Amino acid sequence: MKENKKILNATTTQVADISFKSQLEARLYKAMQSMGLDVDYEPQRCKIWDRQSFSVPYFDRVGKVFKRVTSKPIAVHYTPDFIFDYKGIKVFLEAKGFKNDVAPYKARLFRDWLEEYTRENHVRAVYAVVYSIRDLQQLLKELDNEPQTF
Repeated sequence: MKENKKILNATTTQVADISFKSQLEARLYKAMQSMGLDVDYEPQRCKIWDRQSFSVPYFDRVGKVFKRVTSKPIAVHYTPDFIFDYKGIKVFLEAKGFKNDVAPYKARLFRDWLEEYTRENHVRAVYAVVYSIRDLQQLLKELDNEPQTF
């Protein structure tokens, strides 16, 4: 197992033929498999913010020199850790050991993307961030008790 530099304190873990970015993801995957859920790991990359061009000039320090920045912003993507169907609900699941400074912003942008996705595809969906198998179990209980109206 090697340390995952992109995720704080994460260790890449191999289960079957899947290389998970953290041990938490691997444990959650095994738990979902044992629950009989047909779960996919990182199956869909979502563009949550499209690149734009700006008309207002932008200046910043580049190295030791202060100058105009001419590079265009890149699109921002988000890949949910797991996607699975649970009793007619499409579940987008994020396994989170530690929140980083970007997580709340990406979550907000993804929720915007998900609103549009559910409208366009006429599906019921939820987005959840879980920190343990216990959180996953609680989520599924909540979905069992959820009214069929959302």
